[in-house]
Amino acid sequence: MRLGAIRVANFGCIGAEGCEIEIDRIVVLIGPNNVGKSTILDAYEALASVGSPLPRSRFRNEDTATPITIEGVFTDLTDEDRQTIGSKWEHEDPRHGNCIRVKWEWTTPEEKGTKYSWDPEVKGWGKGGVGGWDTLIVSRIPAPLRVRPTDDPATTEAQIVEILTAAVKGTLKGDEGRAAAVRAELKKLTDELAEEIDVQLKDATTRIASRLATVFPGYRVEFAPDVGKFEPEKVVGAGSCIKIQGEGDPLLPLAQQGAGVRRTFLWSAIGTLADLGRLKHGKASIAPERQRILLIEEPESFLHPPIVRAAREALYGLSEVSEWQVLATTHSPVFIDVSKAHTTIVRVARSGPSQTRMFSTDRAAFSDEERENLHMVRSCHPTVTEFFFADQVWLVEGETEQAVYSELLQRSAADASRGVHIVNCMGKSNLVLFARILNQFGSSYTIVHDTDAPKSQRDGKWRRNGMWTANEEIAKVIQQPSTGAAKRSLVAQVPSFELHYFGCELAADKPYYAVRELHRSDFETCEELKWLRGSADSILSGTHEGSYVTIAELRQKVREWVDSSKPSPSERWELSDGEGE
Repeated sequence: MRLGAIRVANFGCIGAEGCEIEIDRIVVLIGPNNVGKSTILDAYEALASVGSPLPRSRFRNEDTATPITIEGVFTDLTDEDRQTIGSKWEHEDPRHGNCIRVKWEWTTPEEKGTKYSWDPEVKGWGKGGVGGWDTLIVSRIPAPLRVRPTDDPATTEAQIVEILTAAVKGTLKGDEGRAAAVRAELKKLTDELAEEIDVQLKDATTRIASRLATVFPGYRVEFAPDVGKFEPEKVVGAGSCIKIQGEGDPLLPLAQQGAGVRRTFLWSAIGTLADLGRLKHGKASIAPERQRILLIEEPESFLHPPIVRAAREALYGLSEVSEWQVLATTHSPVFIDVSKAHTTIVRVARSGPSQTRMFSTDRAAFSDEERENLHMVRSCHPTVTEFFFADQVWLVEGETEQAVYSELLQRSAADASRGVHIVNCMGKSNLVLFARILNQFGSSYTIVHDTDAPKSQRDGKWRRNGMWTANEEIAKVIQQPSTGAAKRSLVAQVPSFELHYFGCELAADKPYYAVRELHRSDFETCEELKWLRGSADSILSGTHEGSYVTIAELRQKVREWVDSSKPSPSERWELSDGEGE
C-alpha cells in the first residue's frame, strides 16, 4: 500500500472547493506567488502528523466555523494490507482505481484532528475505522523532510551537526573506562587551575559571602573546583561545526558559505544521512528503509544558472532512489523535465478560489521515441518548459517563426500579446506532442504550422508527403478532451512560412534574414510585407487568413492557393479525391 494522493480543503489559502495532489516520484508545483504552493507542502506535513493539533492560522481565513480536512488516498494494496485492515474499506475510485481513503478533520485550533475512513457500503465517512490501521498508515505516509529558502543557516548547521554526531555520541556513552580516565585528567587540570587563580577566587568568594551574610548571617562561601558529572557523549557536538572548502578557498564553516552552497549542502546531507539511517523527524529516527519525501521550496534560489541545472539532475536522481520522493515548488522552468517518467507537474492558480491543474507524464503515455524527442528539445532549448507558466501558448515549427512572432508580439498594442509564450517545437512532427501535453494541462494554445505539399518525390515517384500527413494529426489533436476550459486554435501558413509572408524561400540564416526584414526602414508601409505586418495580431484575434478547424477546411485553402499560384511541378500539389473530407 502506498500514498497515491492527498486532498486538501479549508487549509490556509485553499478554500472549500479543495484541491488534489498526486504523490508521484517527483511532483513539481508551479504558479505565481501567493497562490498556495507552500500551503500544499504544509498540508502534507499536517497529513503526515496524523491528526496533530493545528493553530488557528491554518484554518481558511482563520475561520474555525468550517473544519480543515486533509485526506490521503492509498493505492497498490497487497494481500498483507488486506489482512491487516480488512477488505471492507477497499473500493474503486474513478481516478485512482482500487484504493482506501482516510482523512483527518480539524474543528478546533490547538486540538487533535479526528480520523475518518471512507466506508464504501454506506458511501460515506465513518469516524475512526479500521482497527490497527493507524500504525500501518503512518508507515505508508512518506516521512516529510522540509527545506525552506528562509531556513536560518546557523540553525540548519546545528541540526546537521546533531545528526552527524549521533552515532559518535552513542559510542562514547558506552565506553565507561575511557570516560573515567578522561574525568580524572580533567580533575587534575581543574585543581591546577584553581591553585593558579586562588587569590582571585578567594577575593571573589569573600565579597559574595559578605553580601550573603546581610540576609543570612554566619554563612560562608567557598569555591570547590570539580569537573562535575562528565558526559562524554555531550563533548562531541558542543561547539562543533561543519567546514567546507571550495577550490582555492580556505576551509570555512558552513554558516559562512554562500546561500546556494548552504541549501545544496542541506538537501544533499539529508539524502545521505537518511540512507545511512542517521536522520530524525522530530524525536524519532527514520529507518533507512522508511519511505520519505523531500519537501523543498524553490530549489533554484541563490543558485547560478549552470548550478540550477545540476541541482535539477540531483533532485530528479534522488526521486529515482526507491525510498525517496520529491515534492518541490519552483518558479524556474529549468526544474521541469517532462521527458522523465513518474513526474507530475501541478499548476497552482487562483481565480477567486484556488484552482489546480495537473499534468502527469505517466498519464500522457508517451512512447520511448516521444520521450527522447522531449529530452532533445529541452536539451536544445532549456527554457522550452516555460509554457507551463504561460496563460496562452503558440506552438511553432522552428526558430524562424519563433524569432519573427516574438518580435511582432513585442510591437503589438494588443493586451493579449503580453501573455503569449512561443515554443519552438523543433520541427513539425513535435507540434502534436506538445499539444497533447497542453491538452492534459488544460492550457490555451494556438498551433501555427506550414501546410507543406501533399506529395514528395521518392525513388522517381510522387508519393504522399509525411509532413502533409502530419496536418491530419494536428487537426485531430485540438479535438481531444482537455482538463479545463481551454481555448485552442489552428493557423496554417500556405504552403510555408517563408513563401506565405516573403513570397520566396529564404536563404541560409533564415531567422536572421527574417528579423532583418522586420527592421527595414519601410517595414510599416511596404506592401509586400503587409501580411507579415499584421500576422501576429490576426492570430491573436482569430482572423488570420490561415485559421481553420477541420482538415477539410485546410485542404480547401491549399486548393485555392494552388489555383491562384500555379506552383511547379504540379504533381507535387495534387490532392487525392476525397482526401481530408
